[in-house]
Amino acid sequence: MSVFVNARFLCQPMSGVQRHAVEVVSALDRRLTRDPALAAALGPVEALAPAPPHKPPDWGAIPLRVVSGGAGHLWEQTTLWRASRRGVLLSLCGSGPLLHRRQVLAVHDANVFEAPESFPPTYRLWHRAMRPRLAARAAAMLTVSQFSAGELARHLRVSEMAFTVIPNGADHVLRLRHDPGALRRLGLRPQGYLLTVGNRSPNKNLSRLAEAYRRAGPDLPPLVVAGGTVPGVARDACGAGGVRLLGRVSDGELRALLAGAAAFVWPSLREGFGLPPLEAMALGVPVLAARSTAMPEVLGDAALWFDPCDISDIARALRSFVGLEPEVRAALSRAGRRRAAGFTWDESAGRLAEVLEAAVRAPAADILPAPLLSSR
Repeated sequence: MSVFVNARFLCQPMSGVQRHAVEVVSALDRRLTRDPALAAALGPVEALAPAPPHKPPDWGAIPLRVVSGGAGHLWEQTTLWRASRRGVLLSLCGSGPLLHRRQVLAVHDANVFEAPESFPPTYRLWHRAMRPRLAARAAAMLTVSQFSAGELARHLRVSEMAFTVIPNGADHVLRLRHDPGALRRLGLRPQGYLLTVGNRSPNKNLSRLAEAYRRAGPDLPPLVVAGGTVPGVARDACGAGGVRLLGRVSDGELRALLAGAAAFVWPSLREGFGLPPLEAMALGVPVLAARSTAMPEVLGDAALWFDPCDISDIARALRSFVGLEPEVRAALSRAGRRRAAGFTWDESAGRLAEVLEAAVRAPAADILPAPLLSSR
């Protein structure tokens, strides 16, 4: 029996889902290299991609093979299925071939059901239709938090117990190459700004954060927004003095921005996990976060919390942080480092290896479509 990795993520822009896939497969590769017993239990492991990736992974035990024949969902549903159908397929980004009968499928959150307005219509229609069907046929289901397991169980009509929780790690940020000139090029001073990351999704809540920043008063350090395209309404709100929109940044620039921030602010309305604030904690940066969805589960008592739907409460949190004594900020930094240290990719890869071993060992008769729960 072989294990195949659906490596379509290597040809996609990097976001939290793709970061999870890259890092957990890289950690699995390291485990396979040092653990002959695991390598023997899983058998050959091979990653399959639709095209040569822009940045090939540095894997030793998991070879990468380009399997040509279409792109996107067409490649996944046809070419990938044909290439992997005689083995176990690991699909880490919420989609995979519907016909595959030995698929280990990861779905990170239920946002396409809970916040459909945050997605383009074609994406929304495809994933709302496909995910329940994929879940019903999967050999095993993975997700990144207990919160996500609960929400997904309702929408996919499977038992919450069907999910194995494999959380994100945060230690990759410690290995990212630091861009020493990034802050200087961007005109920023170390410890002289607040940082957030976001994109065009309304779920990221940048408009409320920008308005809260404006209301919080003139004594706050600049607010720096890094990430993808920012929607017009948020861009208008960010026109307030002191808010800077950087757009997409490289990994090296992000590492420098995180390490140099006085604090990281995370106003997101909905997250299945919420990796950026944990990355900030790993670097010792104090975190102000929205008390919503999976964030309390992930960040524990190591963040300063606010209500993401209440602009006044966000402004209060910003003012409160600026007024903290240095020793209190230092204590918050230490608490964040301790919290982040509990989330490692090696630990996540260990959980993943156990799931893959079970899927490899299972007789074909045990890999049958899971019954849908009653929708009544």
